[in-house]
Amino acid sequence: MRTNGFQRPFNPMQIGTWVLLPVLLLQFILFATPVLPFVASILCTIVVFACGMASAYFTYRCCTVDPMDERLRRHLARQQLNSTEQTKDDEDGDTDNDCRTSGSGEDSVKFCWVCSIHVHQSSMHCKFCDKCIKRFDHHCHWLNTCVGEANYNNFFRAVGSTLSMEIARGGVLAGLVISFFVQYLSSPREVNETTRYDDNWLGVSGLVIASVNVVFLVVDTACIIMLMQLFAFHVRLRHEGITTYAYIVRDGQRKQERRRSKMELERKRITALEKAATEGKLIRHWRLSAAGCPYVGEYICRPCDPLQWEKEQNGSLEMQVQSCSEGEIDDEENGIIEGIGAPCGESVTVEQNGHGIHPTTGDGINGEENGVHSLGSEPCETVGNDDQNRSDLSRPVLLAAIEDRRKMLQGSGRGDEFTSTAINGEEQKIEFLSSS
Repeated sequence: MRTNGFQRPFNPMQIGTWVLLPVLLLQFILFATPVLPFVASILCTIVVFACGMASAYFTYRCCTVDPMDERLRRHLARQQLNSTEQTKDDEDGDTDNDCRTSGSGEDSVKFCWVCSIHVHQSSMHCKFCDKCIKRFDHHCHWLNTCVGEANYNNFFRAVGSTLSMEIARGGVLAGLVISFFVQYLSSPREVNETTRYDDNWLGVSGLVIASVNVVFLVVDTACIIMLMQLFAFHVRLRHEGITTYAYIVRDGQRKQERRRSKMELERKRITALEKAATEGKLIRHWRLSAAGCPYVGEYICRPCDPLQWEKEQNGSLEMQVQSCSEGEIDDEENGIIEGIGAPCGESVTVEQNGHGIHPTTGDGINGEENGVHSLGSEPCETVGNDDQNRSDLSRPVLLAAIEDRRKMLQGSGRGDEFTSTAINGEEQKIEFLSSS
């Protein structure tokens, strides 16, 4: 089990970062600082070295912090104590109480079959580090450690400071290279004799120094592109509040869904082509064939694809039907609830508690969570979790309310029919016949 990023075996990419950062700083102080104007050389050197030191500091913090899941950490610490069997039993009880529920009472853990312990719901087991990482983001080969909740901020700052250093370095080197070659092309002799390059820094000519700066400018450009992409990606992840792992899983699910939709569309296209050929619809057959061309029809011929039109129309129709159905259901429920009243005229509400419908007073349930109150201003004795007792209490009250509703509808001369939720799992269908 890997404890931190400095534990052997080291990763070749990690060793590359150890070598690259000192080389970049050394190259800047040898080939950029001496050829800059005095004031500019001081300011640019301070900025580059400050960003470089910040990058090294945050990288060190990220590698030394262990992002292991806290439950796994406590589990390993208890194992090292070689406690007695009684202590182990207490440990199991504490682990169960601590892991299975959070403060809100919701399940927030899962079982890791590799570590054989309950860990946080956001934890994932890393095969490289051989441990569970809380809020697992990804395993960074450049740092040779996992990035999780404990060290993610340091990782983000390390990427940002490294990007800042590369931008500062790249800007300075680009200015030096451009100014040198502009002067060199305009007057080569003047460059060799009147500029600072003719000082033969390190015993070489100005052209050699400029060539070295060009090589490192290419390296800086490549690093800036990669780091900017990485930094922008993590800015997006922080904005969405997800991890790299969650993003990869979500992206994979979306790709799979797109592939499934594409396969379904192609299946429908084959059927539609056969039908169009049978019915002799040449124009429709041509449109379907053009839209089905690989890499071309999907983008160019998409507006004239009949299947896409039908898909969009069906989608709009389904949304309208769904909204209408939801509106009708809400109207029916509101009508039923408003029609049910208490004998004494008090407000009555019908609520669903997972076991059927039970009427309660307008004040709500004042007793236990699963308790039921009878009609009236005073709450009745709270009923426990016994389904039989609860159903016996709610049946006469519900039937009385339904009878009042039936009498009201018969008196108004209207016919109505609705199905109420069953008590004890039985469906009761009450028909109200018109008196006229």
